[in-house]
Amino acid sequence: MDVTPQTSFDSLVQTAKSKPAGSIKTPEIKRLLNAAGKRPSETHTSQIADLIAASPKNQALVYDLLGDLETATKPNPKVALLKPALWRIVDSWFSSPPPAGQELEPMLAWLRSQCECPADGRPVSGERLRGVSLVLIALYRSPDTFLKCLREVGPLMGRALRPDGKKPSPKRDFRSGFLAENLARALFAAGRGGHPRFAKVVEIASTVETVLAHLREREAAADASIRKLDQVEGALAEQRRINGEQAQAITKLEGETSQMQTQVTNLTAEVSKWKQFHEQAVNHTNSAVAEGKKTLLSDLQSRIRPKLGDARLYANRPAPAVDQVLRLLGEVEQALGQKEGQP
Repeated sequence: MDVTPQTSFDSLVQTAKSKPAGSIKTPEIKRLLNAAGKRPSETHTSQIADLIAASPKNQALVYDLLGDLETATKPNPKVALLKPALWRIVDSWFSSPPPAGQELEPMLAWLRSQCECPADGRPVSGERLRGVSLVLIALYRSPDTFLKCLREVGPLMGRALRPDGKKPSPKRDFRSGFLAENLARALFAAGRGGHPRFAKVVEIASTVETVLAHLREREAAADASIRKLDQVEGALAEQRRINGEQAQAITKLEGETSQMQTQVTNLTAEVSKWKQFHEQAVNHTNSAVAEGKKTLLSDLQSRIRPKLGDARLYANRPAPAVDQVLRLLGEVEQALGQKEGQP
């Protein structure tokens, strides 16, 4: 009977299923993926994911596979096919799924809720703490969020792991140099024994350099923000000065406008008053002219009418007295001349 790749894969799956709980290791999963061919199909990937999910005490296996994927510089492309399924398994360890994205405040609130002891007093399960660690590891690509969440999770895990009734260890003073002391102890431990692990010293130095570089970046960003804030404050002060000048100018213009409106009102009232006087004067003058004309006409009539009557009598005689008529007409002309000379 020929052994085909599918037969080899199936036999490896059956062998893995027959193993005791918690005995499946990362190398066996990688062997299964290699047995599935150069490019494992979706069916093969689903079978391996189901095998991991159904395996009792799979927390260590899931932690190793997913932690390696999240931290490796070049993750295994075949193992990466299992990443969604591995995260689904991890999500089942939590009381609520982690928040989407990497925003700080929602993530901190979720971490606190996952590290709280249940109401029945039981300790936080190890699988949940593994899941919290994996979520925290996945945040390292955002250094600021990662460090703040790491600082928050440390004390929370310490309280979750502390047995009931045990007093908390005294809090260390950050100014006492305990961090340098711990680093010194780590360096001392790296050189102990017959086989010193000086590579650990290189790793520690690299980690410290990375943290310090991040701190320098944050300090530079903070300095830039402070400079920008100073510029903004200067711009705001200048804007406030300009606004004050504009407010003073507006107040001055409003005062001048009010004065001009008062003057316009006074002038309008004065014009109305003089208009009324003019109308009264015109009316009075018209009345006086009309009365003068009436008086003049009456006076003329009273002087001329008798003379014209006498002239008419002299003119109607059989022998008209021309001299008398001419005399009377002269008197009429004289009376009219006197009236023309009057104002």
